[in-house]
Amino acid sequence: MTTRTATKAAIKISPEPKQEPAPALLAELAATAAAIAGMQPSMLDRRNLRQTFKRRIEATGLNPESYADRYRQSPEEQSTFLEGVLNGETSFFRDATVFAELSRWCLAWFAHNNGTLRILSAPCSTGEEPYSIAAMLEQSGIPLDRFTLEAIDLSSLAIEQARTAIYNGLSLRNLPQPAQSSFLERVPKGWRVKPHLRSHVTFRQANLLDPQTLEPEAYNLICSRNLLIYQSPEARTQMAASLAQALAPGGRLVIGAADWGRDLDAFFRLEEPVNSFALRLRDADLPSNSHTKTTTLPATAPKPSRSRAELTNRTTKSRGNHDPSDQLADVTALYRHALEAYLRSEEREAERLCRQTLYLETDHLPSLELLAKIHRPQASNRMQLALHARLKRHRAAAPQGGAQ
Repeated sequence: MTTRTATKAAIKISPEPKQEPAPALLAELAATAAAIAGMQPSMLDRRNLRQTFKRRIEATGLNPESYADRYRQSPEEQSTFLEGVLNGETSFFRDATVFAELSRWCLAWFAHNNGTLRILSAPCSTGEEPYSIAAMLEQSGIPLDRFTLEAIDLSSLAIEQARTAIYNGLSLRNLPQPAQSSFLERVPKGWRVKPHLRSHVTFRQANLLDPQTLEPEAYNLICSRNLLIYQSPEARTQMAASLAQALAPGGRLVIGAADWGRDLDAFFRLEEPVNSFALRLRDADLPSNSHTKTTTLPATAPKPSRSRAELTNRTTKSRGNHDPSDQLADVTALYRHALEAYLRSEEREAERLCRQTLYLETDHLPSLELLAKIHRPQASNRMQLALHARLKRHRAAAPQGGAQ
């Protein structure tokens, strides 16, 4: 056997040890990262945790134990680790129903107010939502000097990308070609938001759990979608209090379809009809133009529950005593459990819970999207094709206006 052959054999027999974290260490890293963001550790994707751990091991050149020591002692390393595990998936005009209702509400606000509409997008991720809001208002005929738009996110990497404002791939999945060219311009690396819109959105990196992040009564409209679903109960309460303080009287808070929970009741009340996810301050007086018809936003139009008692094992005999917000609580809890199961890689359990959610609310978009994601690896799967057709029908039925 030659020396080269012997060396190859030795390499094959004695590979480099894998830099896999022990389960207890991974749980410790997850708990610390989650605490910074106010998240439940169970809502962090285990695959992202492992991949981020490996990347940080390679970047620092440390072994797992030495890296763990650095992580415990360095807030900077904890923040860097957190950057790798945060879920920043988003897209332009995500959920056309939301933007159609946002457009209506904003136009109604301008019809009865001469001032400047102050808007906050938080978390803003990589910027698709705030740029979509700015484009929506411009397309609705609102001059840029009639509104301000601030965007906040915990991730400094997301803020950096948002300021660059170059997008492609999934970010554009909800945009037909004419809509892209209306506020985006072609650049070598993809599509970039046009300069006049880029200059009108102010980005900053901040933690919404910090009580100093938001000024009192600073905004007429706050969009904080798909955040509270990930938060721990304590963080949800703290976040709700901060958002309530930052919302001006007569303003609206827009949350995601799966963000609603009874813990928000102390600060907000749902718009009518109750299946909307636009919130107003519970103790605020109605604005002076309250004689006009209230516009709800965003509406996910859930269908009435046919078998809520079957799911919750309650024996309410009179549907006349049924509180519609109970159904929202059931749907939100089911979807939260489905998302937790998916992040634990328990896809069968996640699918089961999504189906229960859709039994209560047949058009619950987050559950439909999660089901599609579960079946995405099987490109030819009939279930995936059916789910995409259903999603397409749901989005096509939504009021058009935001993304046009």
